[in-house]
Amino acid sequence: MQVQETQTKTYHIVSLDNVITRVPSEDVEFIWSQVAPLLEKALDETYTIEDIYKGLLNNRMQLFISWNDNKVESAVVTEIAQYPQSKTLRYFLAGGTNLENWLGRIQQVIEKFAKQENCTHLEVAGRKGWVRKLKGFRVKAYLLNKEI
Repeated sequence: MQVQETQTKTYHIVSLDNVITRVPSEDVEFIWSQVAPLLEKALDETYTIEDIYKGLLNNRMQLFISWNDNKVESAVVTEIAQYPQSKTLRYFLAGGTNLENWLGRIQQVIEKFAKQENCTHLEVAGRKGWVRKLKGFRVKAYLLNKEI
């Protein structure tokens, strides 16, 4: 008599709630439909949303997201600036909801990435209100702009 053995498989379900991550350039297209609307609200005349997309795809820019409730909750775009005496990671575009849920944690992930890229400084180009929200940053200069 033959006996058939059965195996029980156990599956572990990984929760994707409250995840902060850098999105590799090859994966940007898969979440772009969720990211673009968050970033478009923060754009000015300096970039278009297409400029951001191209910059992310060709690795000139980096995308960090928080993922919560099976959707992108926030997005931060950075770029690395090589100055004569320092290499700096610059935050220049951010958008999302539920700021208190992700801001501190996304800062930690971005700083870790900057160190891995041998950056010595972080910069933030943004509205004045970010001064109160971002921990550890100080106002170093003001950026003035005039349309001509």
